[in-house]
Amino acid sequence: MRITFILANALALITLAGCAPPDRYELDQAGATGDEAVELIILRDVESGVEAAIAPSRGGELSGLRVRFAEGEEWLETLYLARDYSPREDWTGKAPLLWPATGRNFPPDLEERRKAGEVFNDGAWEWNGQRYPMPIHGFVRDLPWELESAEAAVDAARARLTLEDTAATRRMYPFGFRIAAEYTLSEGALDIRYDVVADAENEGPMPFSIGNHITFVTPLVPGSDAGKVVLVTPSTKELLKTDYGVPTGETRPRSHSDGIELGAVERLRAFSLTGYSGEPFVELRDPAGLTIRISHSASEIPDQPVILFNLWGDGPGGFFSPEPWVGLQNSLVTQKGVIHLQPGGRFDWIIRIELRRDRS
Repeated sequence: MRITFILANALALITLAGCAPPDRYELDQAGATGDEAVELIILRDVESGVEAAIAPSRGGELSGLRVRFAEGEEWLETLYLARDYSPREDWTGKAPLLWPATGRNFPPDLEERRKAGEVFNDGAWEWNGQRYPMPIHGFVRDLPWELESAEAAVDAARARLTLEDTAATRRMYPFGFRIAAEYTLSEGALDIRYDVVADAENEGPMPFSIGNHITFVTPLVPGSDAGKVVLVTPSTKELLKTDYGVPTGETRPRSHSDGIELGAVERLRAFSLTGYSGEPFVELRDPAGLTIRISHSASEIPDQPVILFNLWGDGPGGFFSPEPWVGLQNSLVTQKGVIHLQPGGRFDWIIRIELRRDRS
């Protein structure tokens, strides 16, 4: 109800200002599919033919990214399981924020405990001598966010969401924080800006890693060949991990600056990339003429080892995740690949998603 109220009032304010929403950018709302009612905020760039859907009550995540691939055609959805919140046990797709952990966190005596028969589906970490649970990829993706504002302006369509710590989050993560996610759709590109602010009353630096598990449908264009979709990313190194996903500290050369077809990429095995000389990016190029480019930049990058893209999926099987990260698996336990944000400090991270069509 809170979402509906704020969005309705945002639309009303535009009308009361004495003008209709700008022709190019539109603000709308829609309902998701599934057993539960999930309201979505829709940002639309009519001229560029790009539309983003956001779900405040479901982790504030990007839940859909549509494009008009050709003039006069229906909207083409590029996100995997977009707008679908039906119950499922496997990967739920879309584009959730990963915070304050990327990947799992394991106890220091993991190997001994595995040999004793323990299975670690959930993680944990210790801080100041106290043990805290930590779900895989953190907890903010499972929480409802507050819609702070939404507008369709002359230059863009925007929505801003916020999340603050609670007594429940402090049972997993003993820090005060405030996170804002601002979605801006302009000139056919979507920027997602995350601002993390540490409470000024925190007793010391607040450690975290951050990522986004964005997942695309493959092929990007229906009827195309998913195995022929080309992945391009100019990394220079892959960070190696154990079979349980714990970084070993070793690396090996790995670059796909010349491109690799998804049919030749390891299925359902994550590979963690770093060693970018400029702004890190990944492109998925569908042979039917649609390219999606994801790049990101941060106000601070931890010392190596740190993952800047964690790639995972099954391209020929229908989905692929080029996850932008500033982090590392097991980061809260090892305190490697983490930001240490001082009390009152701020960290900014921007993801940019561009959709390019070759209609020739």
